[in-house]
Amino acid sequence: MTNGTGRAPVMNAGAWRAADFAKDTSWAYRLDDAAAAELLRLARTAHRDGATVETLSNAAGSLPGLLPVMRDIRRDLASRGFALLRGVPVEAMSDAEVKIAYWAIGQFLGQGVTQNARGDFLCPVTNTGVKFGYTDGTNEENSRGYQSKADLNFHCDPTDVVSLLCLRQAMSGGRSAIVSSQSIFNVLAREFPEHLDVLMAGFPYDRKGENWPDEATVTAPIPVFHHHGDHVSCRYARSYINGGAAKLGHPLSAGQRAALDAFDAIARRPELVFTMDFQPGDVQFLNNLSILHGRTAYEDYPDPARARFLYRLWLVLDDEPWTQETAVMRHAFARFGNLGRTPEEWRAIGRPVETA
Repeated sequence: MTNGTGRAPVMNAGAWRAADFAKDTSWAYRLDDAAAAELLRLARTAHRDGATVETLSNAAGSLPGLLPVMRDIRRDLASRGFALLRGVPVEAMSDAEVKIAYWAIGQFLGQGVTQNARGDFLCPVTNTGVKFGYTDGTNEENSRGYQSKADLNFHCDPTDVVSLLCLRQAMSGGRSAIVSSQSIFNVLAREFPEHLDVLMAGFPYDRKGENWPDEATVTAPIPVFHHHGDHVSCRYARSYINGGAAKLGHPLSAGQRAALDAFDAIARRPELVFTMDFQPGDVQFLNNLSILHGRTAYEDYPDPARARFLYRLWLVLDDEPWTQETAVMRHAFARFGNLGRTPEEWRAIGRPVETA
């Protein structure tokens, strides 16, 4: 429980360490054969009938076999902050059917929204050859990490829940890693309390050129940590922070850099980091306000047809604990330009809608 000083340890199921799951596999679920067949039938039928991710609605009502496991996953996202669902029959589906099936799974939890200026509702996570890094000279302007094969620092995506569906693994590397942002807070409060005021004051975020012409290129400051009942929620993406400082022409101060470096170093402590491998058909779900995620660098197979490929889904939820968050924490670098738009909003602003 936090107190008025804002530095008391957070004690809840979301403040976990890797050792907590040494013998605990309750975070991993598997579709049974009946539920997998149900999902496959829906994807094939919906695609045959001309459905797209824009038009598919109330799909969850047609998948009663998935309801119990998705109810458990929703509960886990609000507590420990993560879950993995295995057994989506992607090998039996066309790409269009995969998209429909994944979109339908997301509807058990919330509303999918656009993720980039192009308006992708299901964003391809694969190496497109961009140069991405965190120091001068290692990063192309406006590049985003999911387009690269680089090692990714721990960060959160700017929606309530982010999900990844694996279609193909890399030849080597690409291991998923997650860490509890509340555990990072606890270490900072205990070992480096001098950095907390800096992190809670927040940082402007670069919009990476995906803002509309009448919108600012950089956000107002977004707190790294924010008190939320008996939780401390978190927003953190170092490349966006670095880019914001550069675009504003206000270099980060020594104190700010020290606070960010401490955050990054703590996030990578082995005792905090929980790793998992993605197999084809695995779906990872993360609460972006309590979990940070990263990835090891990877190498693809020489054959482009075997390149690592995942679809990413951003979800906005309409119930607790997300609705108790401030608008700044939920939407400050999520809803601008063409990002964070529902299918209805996407149509209203006159942009073409992705088809499955």
